Amino acid sequence: MWAKIIAAVAMPVVMAIAVGALLVTTHHTKIPALTLPPIPSPAPSPSHGDTAGPTLTAFEKACRGKIPHPFAGIAVNNDIGQHVSDFQHMTGAHIRVVEFYNPFPGPFQDSEAMQATKLGALPLIQLNPRKITMAGVVAGKYDAEIRSYARTVRAFGCHVVLSFGHEMNGWWYPWGLPWTKPSVFIAAWRHFHDIFRAEGAFNVIWSWDPSHQYTEFKPGKAASPASDWYPGDRYVDWVGLDGYLNPRQNFKEVFTHQLASIASVAGSKPVYLAETGVAPNIHEIRQIDDLFAGINHHHIAGLIWFDQNAKQRWELQGRRAAVAEYRKLVASFP
Repeated sequence: MWAKIIAAVAMPVVMAIAVGALLVTTHHTKIPALTLPPIPSPAPSPSHGDTAGPTLTAFEKACRGKIPHPFAGIAVNNDIGQHVSDFQHMTGAHIRVVEFYNPFPGPFQDSEAMQATKLGALPLIQLNPRKITMAGVVAGKYDAEIRSYARTVRAFGCHVVLSFGHEMNGWWYPWGLPWTKPSVFIAAWRHFHDIFRAEGAFNVIWSWDPSHQYTEFKPGKAASPASDWYPGDRYVDWVGLDGYLNPRQNFKEVFTHQLASIASVAGSKPVYLAETGVAPNIHEIRQIDDLFAGINHHHIAGLIWFDQNAKQRWELQGRRAAVAEYRKLVASFP
């Protein structure tokens, strides 16, 4: 009888030790929350499903990296709080991801990230390494800057989505061809990622974001298959694809070529549209319908509307018919 009692008492202790060991080996370690309310540990791994439970607030779910899909998001360039509030009021969308752009080297913009998190949205930071070279990253030339950035992200405590050198398969950034070969970009991405892991910044959701472009635009300006630039499953959590519908374009011609290329190397990863929009034109309602139909057909995890004006007026503000159509279609998103 005493043996049974001792076994019954000891079993929970043994289980607790085993679970603790598993969490350590899978990097589910506590993330310091220096400026935030206490976060229960161990910190969860990145998720693209809303499994956090009904008792958590929107802030807590975003902080833990748990958002539902398909999700709606917007890309902004200033005043995150007001921009998101105005967009949500205008469209009725539940914004789950807020994308903004920072240079690297440069400081982690924790105030911008916190604005997004307080709104119940994951911050998605596009790190643009315009003033450095990928070869220099591989050689360790910028390790001090990467370590500093990783430590401040770790101290932030909540999850962030981080994309380093987006649209690398295009011709318009120095981290793409002809200046940087795919093998060098991949080595730089892995080096960047590995430093974050070494610094304990496990609250990063790594998003690899190629462009939809795949053909020669004009002599000397040719894009390449996204698959050529993939860092590997160990180094990527999400895949974001950038692409827009200009007049007379549809989802199929813009996205399906690179979606197939992505599937060939990253078939197990959730894919979302990291930048998208529909340009104003007489067929914009049909194109918005087609955009959402393509998202549903291809099981896209979400879309981030580029709510800014660059080359085209992608912003929805003042486009009454487009806003109404977007509002109708995004209403099905959780």
